[in-house]
Amino acid sequence: MTILKKWQLLTLLLVNAVTFNACSNPNAANNKVDANNNAQQKTEATQQPVQKGTSGVQTELDKAKKAGKAVFVVVTGTGATDTDKATTIAKGANGIYKNAIVIQMNRDDAANASLVAEWRLAGAPIPLILVISSKGQPTGGYVLAQATAENIAALVPSPKLEEVYAAIASSKHAIVVFTKKSFVDRTEVIKIAKDAVAKLNNEAVFVEVDMDDSKENGFMNQLRIDKLSTKASVTVVINKQGQVAGTSTTVPDAAKLVAAAKTPVRGGCGPGCGPAGCGR
Repeated sequence: MTILKKWQLLTLLLVNAVTFNACSNPNAANNKVDANNNAQQKTEATQQPVQKGTSGVQTELDKAKKAGKAVFVVVTGTGATDTDKATTIAKGANGIYKNAIVIQMNRDDAANASLVAEWRLAGAPIPLILVISSKGQPTGGYVLAQATAENIAALVPSPKLEEVYAAIASSKHAIVVFTKKSFVDRTEVIKIAKDAVAKLNNEAVFVEVDMDDSKENGFMNQLRIDKLSTKASVTVVINKQGQVAGTSTTVPDAAKLVAAAKTPVRGGCGPGCGPAGCGR
């Protein structure tokens, strides 16, 4: 079993920005958050002005969703220091991913209580920077000590990854097929994946990812799928908790895909790490 980084697939269980991978070095994430101040400084001159919100935070979120923009939310509150630094980082992220806005949210403002509860921010260290996708899905964030413009911008999901977020937000599994139109197994693999979705009785969604779509490179990199060397479709089962519960690099077995989705993933390596995975 591979548990993707919390800020990548689990809806804001990330308040401490801790990341982990059950099948690799649990400290790896800490080695990936070094600041890149040069890139940040180059982009600051082109930033949009910060749209500050307190009681108007939800209004700004709704406007952004309607406009198809992501949102970088700088969370502040009583006792928070270096808020300006967090805002600068958020602006830098906005320079990298321009189809977005930056807002501030005071978690101690009673008007924001529902968002604080929804995003589980009551005990979070502040300031921190959260990312809301263009469809209004919270997709992760970092505390200031770990935040850089680059890793904040990287939290904006690709279109297909956002479909996975939406599935998890709806308490559904996602069966994701990474394929190419040129692959001879494409039709059969998609048919089997859709069959597995049907067997899960409306508790799963099917997502097809075209490996040739450059917008999905980040999604594939997260799952270590090399589109250049891969010669066959790859099927990944992501359960309701956002965990990779099973994989197949051959034509999969529908029953095994269903079983992987339903089997609770705890510690250690599960179906996705074994040599057979969810294949036949």
